[in-house]
Amino acid sequence: MKSGQFRHADYAWLHLRSRLLAPFALLHYLLAGEASGFRPTPLFDPDFFARHRGLSEGAAFAAFLRAPLGAPACEEYDESFYLAQNPDVAASGVSPWAHCQARVIDDLRDPSKRLSSAFVMMAYKAKPKRRARMLLKLFEERRGPRRLALPLLEAELKENQARFRAEIELKILKSGPRRHDHLVFVQTDGRHPRSLHDAARNYDLLLNYYAPPKEPPPPAEYVVMQTGTKVTAIDKLLAERPEILGDYAYVLFLDDDIGISAQKIDRLFAIMRDEKLDLAQPSLTPDSFGSFPVLYQRRNGPGFRRLNYVEIMAPAFSRRALVANKDNFSRSISGFSVDALIGAHSRKLFGETAAVIDAVAAEHKRPIDLDGGALYLFLTAKGIDPRIEMHVLEAEEELEHGLREI
Repeated sequence: MKSGQFRHADYAWLHLRSRLLAPFALLHYLLAGEASGFRPTPLFDPDFFARHRGLSEGAAFAAFLRAPLGAPACEEYDESFYLAQNPDVAASGVSPWAHCQARVIDDLRDPSKRLSSAFVMMAYKAKPKRRARMLLKLFEERRGPRRLALPLLEAELKENQARFRAEIELKILKSGPRRHDHLVFVQTDGRHPRSLHDAARNYDLLLNYYAPPKEPPPPAEYVVMQTGTKVTAIDKLLAERPEILGDYAYVLFLDDDIGISAQKIDRLFAIMRDEKLDLAQPSLTPDSFGSFPVLYQRRNGPGFRRLNYVEIMAPAFSRRALVANKDNFSRSISGFSVDALIGAHSRKLFGETAAVIDAVAAEHKRPIDLDGGALYLFLTAKGIDPRIEMHVLEAEEELEHGLREI
């Protein structure tokens, strides 16, 4: 093929696992790729073309290139739409498809109502030289037996989020009585540390099960089931049972892989009260899994360090900070960048009252797996990619990326 439309290096990177195999990409496509439904370039889908042209054998891309005008290239390309949006193309002598193929990548023009190029490039964080590669990977992830409903439009993302929330049912399995001024919320499937149930604890305990309990829950003041995520559970509780969370002076929200004792939690709440902190989290032990170096414990210092925000895996809120950020928990399903949004909002209202507590260290026991982890697979199957939510929320609210000391 001498059309110049086949993306040798990008195809090799995606399907042969190395750009160095680009010289063999076309041969692979002709022998196996087209029959497997692989795209040779972002805006051509051999299966789509073959279905609409009634082809039963190969050579779909070659047949398309011989007569691209009006031909069904892929689901994401609409020739009539593109010509209406770009009236200069008709007089250019270039086929609308070839023109669109370049302009979607270079100028972020939209190929149809189904795809917003600006949204896709922002949401998937594609660098200019990697846009074609990213599109090929995205379209591949949206097809086949493990098809992921990843969005091509902001409206599609919002629909996926709304559908996810609509499927959530909040069940209160046990409620009260309240015994203390502080509350610890644990997002759990039953594997959370039993140290949290210490009989001498000076806080109430809320267990939020994201999967049905396999055995009777251990003693706690509240037991809730909500088959969503941590932030959707908080959002649901604040909306439907605001008195549960809103009656406490401080609330700590823990993932179930955070190892921390009841005594350390008591000390965390005491430091928040004494230092008038609205947002705080324990520092991380040296053997913890973590994404931000600033969160690891520093033994020499005042006992806490002020930050721009605290991470969603173990944030503690004052009552006023929790109430002020009520609506922010609804901005995401995964929780990615909700913590940054909460930090920015709280600093605007209350000043520099967010901190990591070096005097209290916790162990984060499991790594974050954004490719094959159970939570990631659960969310992406429903069209929710945590990284997309993060990029969109950062762009919408102009949030700074990354934790830092103030």
